[in-house]
Formats: sequence, C-alpha cells, structure tokens
Amino acid sequence: MLDSIVLSHRKDADGICSAALIRSFSGAKVHLADYGEMVATISKIEPASDIYICDLGLNRTIFDAFESDLQRLLKTGKVHYVDHHPINEDFADRLRSIGVDLYHSTEESAAMLVYKKYQEKLSGNAKILACCGAITDYLDERPLAKKLISTFDRQFLLYEATVLSFAVAIIGRQGVSGVPRLIEIVHALSKGKLPHQIEGASAFAKEFASQSALLIEKVRLEGTKMKNFAYFRTSESATGNIANFLIGAFDVPVGIAFRSEDPGFLEVSARGSEEFGGDLGRIIGGIATSMGTSGGGHPRAAGARIPEDQFQNFLREFEISLSE
Repeated sequence: MLDSIVLSHRKDADGICSAALIRSFSGAKVHLADYGEMVATISKIEPASDIYICDLGLNRTIFDAFESDLQRLLKTGKVHYVDHHPINEDFADRLRSIGVDLYHSTEESAAMLVYKKYQEKLSGNAKILACCGAITDYLDERPLAKKLISTFDRQFLLYEATVLSFAVAIIGRQGVSGVPRLIEIVHALSKGKLPHQIEGASAFAKEFASQSALLIEKVRLEGTKMKNFAYFRTSESATGNIANFLIGAFDVPVGIAFRSEDPGFLEVSARGSEEFGGDLGRIIGGIATSMGTSGGGHPRAAGARIPEDQFQNFLREFEISLSE
C-alpha cells in the first residue's frame, strides 16, 4: 500500500500548486483530473495511508459516488479534502461523519489553504507556490494571500504565476494525454524549482502569450453579445482566459466560453468582471444540475459540463438567471 496519494485539479495553476505543496512534504503519488473526470479518477485510486484531494469542488450530481469512493478509501487510510469551492453544508456534514479530514473555506485559493493547513511541514518555495495559486485564481486580495504576497516583490510573483498558468494552458490543449507532462511539473515544483526554472515552461508561456494576442482579436470579431453576457465557442483549452477576453471585448459583466469535450458534451467556463454582483458558481451549478450534469465554482469563476444538444437551452437559462 502506498504511503500517500494526492488528487488535484489539472486545468489551472491553483490545482497544480496545491498538488506540488502536498507532494513536497508527503512524497505523494500524483493524480490530476478535471471536474468531469473527478469521480472516475477517484474510483481507480488505490488504497494509501493518506489521500489528499485538493481544488476539486462538489455538486449534487457527483456527491453520492464521491462519498461512496471515499468510504472505500477510508477503510485503509485517512482522507484529507482541502477545497475552496462553495460546498453544501449537508455534504460537509456527511463527509465529516464518515471520517474525512475536511479543511474548507471560500476565503482563499486552494493552494493558500493547503499552505495554511500544512505550513509547519512546508519549506523552501512553498510561500511562492501558494501565492501563485492565489494570483492565478484571482484571489490575491484575500487576507492570507495579501499578507504573503506583500512579503515578496509583486512583479516577481506575477511573472512566476503567469509562466505557470500559461504553461498549464498550453499543455491543457492535449487533454488527458497532457496529464503526464503536468505531473512532471508538479514533481519539479515540489522539489523546489520555480515555474521559470522548469524545462520548457517559459517557452510554453511565450507561445500562449503570442496566441492570446490573436485570440483577443478573434473573440472580438466572432464572439456573440447577449443582453447580460457574451459567449464564444472555441477549440482552445484555456476557456477561462477566453471568457475573460469576452468581458473586455464586449464590455459585459460576464463572459462564457464553450469547448467541445467528450462526444456530445461541451465544457463551459464562465468569468465575471469585478463589478459583477451575482454568483456564477450557484447559477452555473444550478443549470448544470437541472440538465443532469456537473457544474459549479466561485461567484466570479465557474464551469460546467453540459450536453451539446442543450447548448441553446443553457444560453436561455443563463440569460434568465442573470436578469433575475
């Protein structure tokens, strides 16, 4: 039986940093998954003394299967679940009742929560990784993140966070086949390397920056503006970035990018401007649940997996929800 395993989100730097922080003190075997792959991945995880799950939110569609798999893993070890996505209180109580070590707060990024919980075990560049996670998840103004970031040169942190985020975005275009490369990055970060020191990372970041300049213009020309949001369908993996481009291109409070995922399904990423006063995680999660799929997130950043034949229904329901 393995000593430790960590499962974290594969599609953003916050999840990558969370996995690297856990591995730095535990030597954990690394698994990475997106929200839609979460339950399938956990079902295949072998028993271990300690299993850490980071930066992967829950919703009604997947919770029962998630709980069942954790009960299996708890028979032979401990399960530690560190997350910052909103969680139903009933779900939280059920996890604690079966023995899960739940560490949850919506106030900070996942990497910052990992740092806060395990800081006595962490050293080296741990603070920098936690800061990178917060910056790339747009949670750098939260109390702990702001405090830690103030102890470094901000431009240095922004550079490291950007290199990592852009590298993850480029590798993410490979889908599941890119996971081994992402795991290599987690290993390098866990051993003390900074993002810019990882082989190929700076080149990936430069490539993404160049392509982003072209994408901004493409989004402006081909995006669609609705009353309360703008949307764009793309083949790019960095749907969160494209959602942000839409906000700037169309001067709207919310941008949504859609990408074909598994046959018959679309991956949805939504982003809200600083002035947006709603809760995208609640709205997106509610619509996805009504369609029998998974979705959720934060007030200004959320995602979902929806049936492709429900695309127009999704747009209509989203417009209604924003209007309300």
